[in-house]
Amino acid sequence: MMTVIFEESAMAEIRKTEREHSLYVFLSFALVGGFLEAYTFLLHGGVFCNAQTGNLVLLFLNLVNGEWAGASHYLYSLLAYIAGILVSLLLPLFFRRSGPHCFVSALEAAAFIALALIPAGAPDWYTYVSVSFLCALQYNTFTECRGSKLATTFCTNNLRQATICLFSAARNRDRLSLRRAGMYGGIILTFAAGAVGGAFAARYLGNYCTLLAAALLLPVVFFLIPSHGGKAKTALTAATDEESSKN
Repeated sequence: MMTVIFEESAMAEIRKTEREHSLYVFLSFALVGGFLEAYTFLLHGGVFCNAQTGNLVLLFLNLVNGEWAGASHYLYSLLAYIAGILVSLLLPLFFRRSGPHCFVSALEAAAFIALALIPAGAPDWYTYVSVSFLCALQYNTFTECRGSKLATTFCTNNLRQATICLFSAARNRDRLSLRRAGMYGGIILTFAAGAVGGAFAARYLGNYCTLLAAALLLPVVFFLIPSHGGKAKTALTAATDEESSKN
């Protein structure tokens, strides 16, 4: 009896891991990642929120030119990004059983709804600080898909990996490398599609376009909701009680 229950618990854990690392989840986040990059850049001060290389360069260019106000925009984004990374490292301590993936997805969806409600005249930093934090959280939580390291908030490493895999596939006739190149290519194209969609949505919907990003993530939230874990735990408790009564 105990063996069966432990096997059920192990299978539940495997299913949860498969969901967290599924291509569907990573494609959805890549679509949202491209969407947000276009949204914040076009509507909120020309700040890049998904990755910070460009912001770091612009920060120091503004400092060199004595443009302190302009530099502050990029500094706030950098600090928010660092905060997001730190929080992503702490979350697993609070979600030891289920993992933080579902929570992070739900938090992002809720935040995007809240961003749509910010008044039009509010300072831009309200938005780009929030999005920088969320992108860091997303990037450092969703890191691996089907055994491959993937980024859903920018494309530099994905482009590098796709090129390496294509070269390996051509040189060694390696089908696995070819499949991985296709996966990286799919993430890149999805990110680009999100950026195009974000540009159009920002133009016609303004700040309300973040509701579309929330709508894209809601199915992911339900997809990642832990299942069977509670059932396995209840069964295990019952079995333990049964063993205790026999003794």
